Amino acid sequence: MPQDRVVIGASRNVLVERVRWHEAAPQWSPLYRTPTRRVVLPGSGAAQLRSGDSEVLIDGLTAFGLAEAIPYQIKPEQGSNGRAGVVVSATARHCVKVPTEPQAWLLPPSALFHLRLHWLNLEAGRTLAAQTVGIVDSAFRSAVLLHPSRACVGHVSRARSLLMRERGDRVTVQDVCDAVHVSPSHLARSFRRHVGVSLHEYRQRLRLCVALDRLEAGENDLAGLAHDLGFCHQSHFGHAFRTEVGLTPAQARQAFRNAR
Repeated sequence: MPQDRVVIGASRNVLVERVRWHEAAPQWSPLYRTPTRRVVLPGSGAAQLRSGDSEVLIDGLTAFGLAEAIPYQIKPEQGSNGRAGVVVSATARHCVKVPTEPQAWLLPPSALFHLRLHWLNLEAGRTLAAQTVGIVDSAFRSAVLLHPSRACVGHVSRARSLLMRERGDRVTVQDVCDAVHVSPSHLARSFRRHVGVSLHEYRQRLRLCVALDRLEAGENDLAGLAHDLGFCHQSHFGHAFRTEVGLTPAQARQAFRNAR
């Protein structure tokens, strides 16, 4: 998959790059090998990553780590308009803690906010690339460890794909169940067992991920944003956002603006 890379920070042991994979047909890429230990942090779009027998669905909530020389392939999800993220590469083992096998983490909205804010401050020269290690470690402490071989299986994978394509905004739990042909109770049990959070919580996090993306872009119409994401009113959106992120949508937007 063709990609653009822009270095936004570098130190003696750490390289931080914004990466955008261009829109491509939903097919597996050639086999790549990582030249260094690296962690790929969420951005936008969705894709599947495969390495050996492990496969994981990558969305705006999911980070993954690859050890040095690990072979992998990427396939964009149907309907995903390209994918963007931030790659943190390390030349020293202590900098980025990556297991020998590919590993993935489901990050909460609060971690996503702090990561996005750090990237902006890094680009603006207000912080150092060396501080990235602490920011990433902090994000992972609040993350849910995913099991790649299980979290991308059968109806759970199809449910996640549907919610990612629709951004979770206008899709009900019953819609998802009907699409993957299982009962609500069975999907609820399977989803929590394989993904580590409930389907409702996953759907909510996807919506807040989209909200962070638009707030970072400078969204002014918070009532319109709440409506677009399927919240019944702005105060409902504000409460959900503050509960998950730790500040209001307006405060998050201002923090992004101040970091530019």
